[in-house]
Order: sequence, then C-alpha cells, then structure tokens
Amino acid sequence: MPVLLFWLLVWEAVAAIIGSDLVLVTPRVTFTRLVELARTAAFWQSIATTLGRILRGFLLALIAGTILAALSARFKTFFKLILPAVNTMNAVPIASFTILALIAFNPSNLAIFVAFVTVLPIIFYNTHKGIESTDPQLLEMAKIFRVPARKIIFKIYFKTVAPYIAAAATSGIGFAWKSGIAAELIGQVNGTIGMNLHAARIWLNTADVFAWTVAIVLLSYAMERAFRLILRRRKNENRA
Repeated sequence: MPVLLFWLLVWEAVAAIIGSDLVLVTPRVTFTRLVELARTAAFWQSIATTLGRILRGFLLALIAGTILAALSARFKTFFKLILPAVNTMNAVPIASFTILALIAFNPSNLAIFVAFVTVLPIIFYNTHKGIESTDPQLLEMAKIFRVPARKIIFKIYFKTVAPYIAAAATSGIGFAWKSGIAAELIGQVNGTIGMNLHAARIWLNTADVFAWTVAIVLLSYAMERAFRLILRRRKNENRA
C-alpha cells in the first residue's frame, strides 16, 4: 500500500508540473472517470467481449503448445520441422500478425488469433524444456519395471513438467491480455476495450485513455492472481 501511495503521489506531482489535462490527467480525474465508466453497461459489455476472446486464444495456445512440445520431445524430426515456425511466431511483431489476421479473418476473431500466436511460443518453449529435464534414471527404471505408459505420463512426466507449464501459463496470460487488446485497437474491433481506447485517442479524451488503461492493468492483475490461485489449489489437491 505505501508503494502504491508513493507512485500515486509521483503521478500527481508530474501532472501538476505538466499542467495540461490533454497530456496527463491527475489520479483523481482518472479514477473519477473510471467510476463513471463502470456505471455504464457498455463498459462491462466491452470487458466481457474482450475477456472472452482473449481467454479462448489463451486456452487454445495452452493446449496446442503443450501438444506440440510433447510431440517435439518424442520425435526429433518433428521438433526440427516445427521449431522455425514457433521461432517465427515469437519474433513477428503483434502489429504484423494483426494486419495479416485482418486480411484473413473476421475482425471479431482478431483477439483470439493474436492471443493464440503470442502465447503459444511461451507454452511450447517452457513445456519442451520441462519434458527434456525429466530425470532419465526415473524413465529407465519405469522401462525396466514395465510401468504402463499412462502412469509414466502422469506420475513422472506430469510432475516434472507441471511447474514449467504453470510458469509459462502465468506469464502467458498477461501477454495474451496485452497483445489481444493491442490487436483490437489496431483492428478497431467494435464493442471491445481496444475500440474504446481507439475512440478516446481519436477524440483526444485523455481521461478516458487513462481510465481504460487503469481498468486494463487491474483486470490483467486480477486474471494473473486468479490463475495463480487456481494453480495453488490444484497443487494442494494433488498433495492431499
């Protein structure tokens, strides 16, 4: 709390020094405007639309990245074939993916696609690293004692890989949120958070820009906290 108060005071001081609401509004103006927006149905509809699409893209990336990493660890030729594609996805800017997606897809699917291509490399790299770090002696022992494949997957691989997937997913959900909203802004997708930011920029409504930005930060933080809580509960359940 003291740290938050410190930065709010810094924000207030910088706004006072600049002295222009067009460039930087004060925390009071920002939070007042955020409360005003939160009283409208359109605000929550935009959040629900954006959140739903980004979560879909994130979950698709989580599933696809895990499967691709498992296949890559099992088949070295497949790994050599898929790695350039994953590296490319990791290197290409969000703006380029957004423009390509606008040409190929319906704008309503933009956030899903961009969240997917942003998160997939993170999941893939971490999961593959986790699989590769599995103790070979445990695998050899399982082979000697003819342990069923299902038990090898869940008792050996899963326990080793789970922390890697959890770390990647926790980081990836933040990236999905930011990249998805950026895509909506560039693509000007109606009824979304990105479109509200775009409209605020067009009309030079700095208070709205800051209010929506604060909302995005709070929502991103809430998503990451919720995901960490789910993972912690699952971990406690497995121990029990």
